Amino acid sequence: MKLVGIDVGKNSHHFCVMDKETGEFNVTPSSFSNNKEGFDFLINSLKPYSKKSILLGMEDTGHYHVALLKFLLSNGYTVALINPKTTDLTRKIEGGITKNDKLDTITICDVLDTPERKKQYRITKVDRFDLYEQRQLTRHHHNLKEELNIYCNRLQKSIDLVFPEFNTLFGSKYGIVYMNLLKTFGSAEAIASTDIRTIRKCFEIKGRGCRVSLTPEKLKECVKNSIGISSKVEIIQIKHLVSQIMLIKEQVAEIDKKIEEFSITNNSPILSISGISYFSGTYI
Repeated sequence: MKLVGIDVGKNSHHFCVMDKETGEFNVTPSSFSNNKEGFDFLINSLKPYSKKSILLGMEDTGHYHVALLKFLLSNGYTVALINPKTTDLTRKIEGGITKNDKLDTITICDVLDTPERKKQYRITKVDRFDLYEQRQLTRHHHNLKEELNIYCNRLQKSIDLVFPEFNTLFGSKYGIVYMNLLKTFGSAEAIASTDIRTIRKCFEIKGRGCRVSLTPEKLKECVKNSIGISSKVEIIQIKHLVSQIMLIKEQVAEIDKKIEEFSITNNSPILSISGISYFSGTYI
């Protein structure tokens, strides 16, 4: 069995080939570029050995290893992903203090050379990339939701300044009419100085959108007594925030649809559990 330790970097990687039985190096620590030419160099260095007799190992950290991992798996090699904490602990046990790219390839080989029942790595397969993409997608979904929450909070702060009565006029926030009025006018003062026909356009909903009990006439009457302040800056912020919120909602909807597609493909039994949706099942 040949053990191949790969230390991953941003622009270049390092590797070595060690004989598991003798502990001798068949290939001493060497570097190769993080590009097609470098990947081909690595493959050519491994050609003297059968793929079944080779176990490659690399740390599962960051994202710099992803392209190389996919390349190796698509070429039929067995790759083990190692928790960086494991290699760090092994390095310290062996007397190393600071990280060294060439020496770390040897450390990775040492981690691979552990008894089967105590192995500190996991073998990766090609189909793991579907899970990798799903993980990235659910993380992106989570990040967008956090951004959406931040923008919504900022929007409410601005509304409280220029039109504090606005939310009381609606049964729920962020509906079509709600967002149309904010994006078009941005304040009670702007609505008050606008013709009623222009306001009515914001109430026009195509399709099956939820209708609101508020009417343009009632809104026009309400803004006359608003205690909202006059602020051109807040109006600009409101209009920009509304655009950001609407864009993020579109992006979240697009991701939700893709996650549902992944979930159907996975056909996981977790969906048989009551209350588990496509999204939560994929997320888990």
